Amino acid sequence: MTTSSTIRNIKEWVTLAVSFVACIAAVIFWVQQADNHKFEHIEREIASLRSDVNKIRDNNNEILRIIGRLEGKLERRARN
Repeated sequence: MTTSSTIRNIKEWVTLAVSFVACIAAVIFWVQQADNHKFEHIEREIASLRSDVNKIRDNNNEILRIIGRLEGKLERRARN
């Protein structure tokens, strides 16, 4: 009778442990799914910001080229 009660106790502890693991896994899965749309929104915003930064860099390069041309023209005028 002690072996059957021991087996029953082990079975109950294993069931309890499996229940805890399943509960924790379910909570983790739920939290990941609940915040997924927030991460997608943030990723879209980051992509938009990257695109804006690239446009600003291109514009800055163009501005620097124009300034360089103007400086070259001013130097030529100053020499003459």
